[in-house]
Amino acid sequence: MNQHTGSDRWLPMIAGIGVCLVGAYCSAQEPKERAILKGHVANVPNLQFSADGSMLVSGGWDATTRLWDVASGKQLATFKDRAEKIWSVAITADGKTLAAGSNDGTITMWDVATVRQRAAFKGDPEAIRSLAFSSDGKTLVSGDDDGTIKVWDVATGKERATLKGHSSRVTTVKFSPDGKVLASASGDALRLWDTATAKERFTLKANEDHNALVSLAFSSDGATLASGSKIGKIKLWSVATGKQLGATLPDHDGCGALAFSGDGKVLASGSIDGTIKWWVVATGQEQATTKAHEGGVRLAFSPDSKMVVSVSKDGTLRLWDVAPPK
Repeated sequence: MNQHTGSDRWLPMIAGIGVCLVGAYCSAQEPKERAILKGHVANVPNLQFSADGSMLVSGGWDATTRLWDVASGKQLATFKDRAEKIWSVAITADGKTLAAGSNDGTITMWDVATVRQRAAFKGDPEAIRSLAFSSDGKTLVSGDDDGTIKVWDVATGKERATLKGHSSRVTTVKFSPDGKVLASASGDALRLWDTATAKERFTLKANEDHNALVSLAFSSDGATLASGSKIGKIKLWSVATGKQLGATLPDHDGCGALAFSGDGKVLASGSIDGTIKWWVVATGQEQATTKAHEGGVRLAFSPDSKMVVSVSKDGTLRLWDVAPPK
């Protein structure tokens, strides 16, 4: 595989994300597996850390949403109300409410403390591929198979707005850290929306090769957005200008997941071949490749950047220690 290692190609990104400092993620040391969490018995297409990093939520094709304690690796609760595959999950910043999107287009919200259902409503006639809560927990956004994005009032379960523009399945939706921008991806384009006005800010032709975009990630400062496509091309974008930053990363056969470390220095990408690649953002250099699963990988960084959790069709959650070398 050809690697873009010249730092000159990545200089525009350094100002927006931060320079890789000596002794901080610049080592070629490969992350180590910390634990394997077992409970799901089928593919796990989505997961998320709680804002404080103490819990994990995962949704599986075994029709369950599961909550995990990160420190102990123990399962805290199982949420299930229907015999439908779970495609997407989200948890509010305060850790009190979970949302799960199912194969039949139902969105279910759960009270974490009581493990009781708060609400269930029809989000779409088909599968809910992606969910995201706003930072204040008052708004939930769903990405649907029909190409629409729906904005929901969490308190009432009522639809506030429908964002139209995509011509194919919306594979992922993400709020920027400050909540001012919503990013959405599909087979036609990457779109950035102003959350205050519900108006589109930019349409980015991130997939000029006509391959669906399947993963997005914001840097913690909200200045940079990463996109990944089915054929494995990873691109970084300026959220302010909508322009691509640096060269395209030559990732795997298909990039199904992306996650920035909290400090913005490392980008992790998960592939359909079961591997995770670790990229030094300031240089665009591949730091390491880890064989994580036997199928496509989804992943998330912990808020403190010390851990990544990965999931796949084998049903396991694998925790990886990515603390900087001392």
